[in-house]
Amino acid sequence: MRRLAGGVFGGFVVLGAAEACARADAPTGGPEDRMPPYVIETVPDTFAIVEPGLREARFCFSERISERSRDGRLNDAVIVSPSTGEIRVKHGRECITVEMEEGLAPDLVYRITVRPVINDMFANSLRDAFELVVTTGAEIVPNVVAGIVEDRVTGDATPSARIEARFPHGDDTLTHWNFSDNGGVFSLRYVPAGSCELRAWQDQNRNGEVDESEPQSSFTPCDLPEPPDTTLDILTLIQPDTSAPRLTRVEVEDSVTLKIEFDDYIEPTIPPEMIRGTVTVADWEDSVAVEEDSVGAREEVGDPGEVVEAREPDEVAEAGDPDAEQETREEPVPPPEPGETIGIRIFQEHEYQVWLAAREDSITQAREDSIARAAAEAAETGDSVAPGEEAGEVPQPVEQAPLPDPAPETGEDVGEDPDSVAGRAIPTTLSGLRLPSRTLVGVLEEALFPDIPYEVVVEGLTNIAGAAGGGGVDTLIWEPPPPEEEVVAEGEEGAEAGDSVQIDTTEVSDSVQAVDTTTPPPDTTTPPDTNRVVRDAPTARPTPPPPATLSVPVSTRGTPVAARPPTPFRRRQALARGKSPPGIRTAMHPAWMSCLTR
Repeated sequence: MRRLAGGVFGGFVVLGAAEACARADAPTGGPEDRMPPYVIETVPDTFAIVEPGLREARFCFSERISERSRDGRLNDAVIVSPSTGEIRVKHGRECITVEMEEGLAPDLVYRITVRPVINDMFANSLRDAFELVVTTGAEIVPNVVAGIVEDRVTGDATPSARIEARFPHGDDTLTHWNFSDNGGVFSLRYVPAGSCELRAWQDQNRNGEVDESEPQSSFTPCDLPEPPDTTLDILTLIQPDTSAPRLTRVEVEDSVTLKIEFDDYIEPTIPPEMIRGTVTVADWEDSVAVEEDSVGAREEVGDPGEVVEAREPDEVAEAGDPDAEQETREEPVPPPEPGETIGIRIFQEHEYQVWLAAREDSITQAREDSIARAAAEAAETGDSVAPGEEAGEVPQPVEQAPLPDPAPETGEDVGEDPDSVAGRAIPTTLSGLRLPSRTLVGVLEEALFPDIPYEVVVEGLTNIAGAAGGGGVDTLIWEPPPPEEEVVAEGEEGAEAGDSVQIDTTEVSDSVQAVDTTTPPPDTTTPPDTNRVVRDAPTARPTPPPPATLSVPVSTRGTPVAARPPTPFRRRQALARGKSPPGIRTAMHPAWMSCLTR
């Protein structure tokens, strides 16, 4: 009996194992799902008239969807506009249910939007946002408030910015809202007619309120007078900042140009007369030593107010006379005294580009006018060359016209501010505003004296958020660049030092004669004269000929042989000794070997 029970139990175990081995499982792998999900059904239906107080709406998709949206929170994947208080999104296998805490109010048009952050099980998101429009009694009119959101600093479009449009609604305010897409574009459809206020901000903490630290725009008025109507606006986001810009450092570009940097972005539309700057010589007596001449005596510093008369061209000494050169040497310029000031003009970067372009145009125009006057004088005198001008030379301008002042003290620019300078467009935002910068450019009326400290003061700045009263103080010292060293050619240096001799490689020894490839080969019927000696052989050691150069050897019998390179000779000698020369395999038929050794 026990044996029978054990056999039956063992049979069941074997049958169970066989059944487990024969079970069919779902195949692994397969094609990857790249098709995004899409909405196939909504409850209620779109443009439906619903009862006030409705608290739920359902959206069903073409496939199973994930419990997590692309931005991490499923509740943020749905927008109900105008707002109905807190909403909650419940997840199903292929559907989501939107629960509205306060329900839909009467006589309003609602837009329930599913944002393109809903994912399927393969992380494919909705391609576009889906909108469900319903009404609780009001007429559905296709009014649209649309536009784009830009960043004030970079000028680029800003995605995922929250936009609100406020409409008067009786004694209260009705707020429609949405988010900008990846291109910064937003739209609020089926909004009421009439006037409204529009603003945008980056809701970084997702609380639906504008915080002081979040980039935001000011309120922009909008109007939809006659339905259906559309209004387009550009909203500019600015980081709130109540502190004025402060000077961080001043860099010396050259002896007359300063680069002034600040810790905040400066408003590009500040009138030029509001920005004030001064450059003053600091106390340098303890930090800067007076230079000495070659004999060690200190040079006497003249009176800073003394004017040195310029010499006439006739008084210039002739070149080559050491005594005359010593007499014509210019007097050293005395260093400035502490407390002296230098005039400075402060430009914003786009203003500086305009000033440079105007300066270049002025110089070019003055040169062209000078050439025209010289040509007119030459035509009047009947000379082919203008007076005071050698043939083949371009006349220099007689006098230079005064440089234009794009920002005079009156604050009015000369001409219109162009959109491009020297063929380059001045960078602007999408709405056409000048991009701000943290850098100003200072142009001095006099050159800086080397190794002397100067104090720079800048005042009257306003940042892009409207905080005024910015500026600061910094100290600088101009260190002139070192003089460029003259590069001496290798041959000239060796010739001066006398430690190297340049070899003329064109000379060839009497034992080797270079082959002239431009002439036919020499006549080998006449033996060469081996007793010929080149009497005028060079004393310098010649360079060896290149491997490709061929020579005409002389046999012991006095009969010349054909000129061949040295390698075939080594091969023939190796074959004569019965050895395998380089490049020939040793496993060779004896008949071929006998032919080669003949």
